[in-house]
Amino acid sequence: MLFVNSGIPGFPARYAYDIHTCLRQDFHCLVRQTSPQNLSKHLIREFNPDLLLVVHGTYTKPELMRYAGERGAATVLWLVEDPYEIDYHRGKMVGVYQYVFTTEQRAVQEYDHPRVYYLPWCCNPHVHQRVTAPAGYWSDVLFVGMGFPNRLRIINYLAPLLKKLKVILIGDWESWGRLHPDLRDKVRPVTGDFWEIRKYYNGARINLNIHRDPVDPPSGNSRGVGAESPNDRTFALAGCAAFQLVDRTRPGLWDCFTDGVEMVGFSDPEDLAEKIQEYLAKPVKRTMIGEAAQQRAYRQHTYKHRLGEIFLKIRRFPEKSWETTIRTSPSQVFYFPANVLSPGQGLLYKNRGTRGR
Repeated sequence: MLFVNSGIPGFPARYAYDIHTCLRQDFHCLVRQTSPQNLSKHLIREFNPDLLLVVHGTYTKPELMRYAGERGAATVLWLVEDPYEIDYHRGKMVGVYQYVFTTEQRAVQEYDHPRVYYLPWCCNPHVHQRVTAPAGYWSDVLFVGMGFPNRLRIINYLAPLLKKLKVILIGDWESWGRLHPDLRDKVRPVTGDFWEIRKYYNGARINLNIHRDPVDPPSGNSRGVGAESPNDRTFALAGCAAFQLVDRTRPGLWDCFTDGVEMVGFSDPEDLAEKIQEYLAKPVKRTMIGEAAQQRAYRQHTYKHRLGEIFLKIRRFPEKSWETTIRTSPSQVFYFPANVLSPGQGLLYKNRGTRGR
């Protein structure tokens, strides 16, 4: 398998690591990772992949996907920025791939392509785990993410409550509006190091999960396609057994987790304020809910599950040449190799631009 990452540093480098390690450790694939900037016809000929998997895809040249397909490789695109960058995905970009997957359910109908599927975010149990957090990572309330306008409105509304608590806000809280003065000393710099973020997740009594608005700030969604699917943070927190309060703006979230059992939803800022005070006083309940979320995530929402779904959809490999089976549904069986070693993690990379979460 040839795996093409996003070519973007920061957060996307983390999920590229998750995909790559899952392919190697869970499926035992012979996998080589490269960036869009280093993908070439020569590399495709040299490696001669059965499957070419591209995640994100904005910087990957369409002509190289056509070339790989002409040489017999199955070409797969996993879109992870829908609907925020959907303008860049339509038409020529998705058209060169044989199979397209997107993390947003409502984006599926936006593509004129015969094989487009919804593939939600997920967690990596090798990374998203419960760990002991040093005291410097402890907080009453934590939010990790960019300070987009909808988030600023909620956080600023909560300022009278939050200023009395130990609160940590990790991200850019200056580019899209003004944070309440009483909360400015709560901000810590953006970090793309998930090993650090995992300590913050585990050190927080309450993790806030406020989804990004699909059109504000304006990005690449000129038609205003809505969003109903859960973000990546939902699954990362669940994998860490972290307790989270999550907004109810994404109805697809409750297809993946149970409200009040594996995480707790809130309806508006006032409801959130009440739930923060309620659950700060319920440490045992928080632990139970976090552990239930982890169990559900590990049982149904891992990269092994998601990549397994891709393999099932493309039905690329002959069963007789595979030794280890994985079952993702009662009626379907797919086979993966058990005796192939990986050449290693592949290239690290830098490129223009960053993505906010």
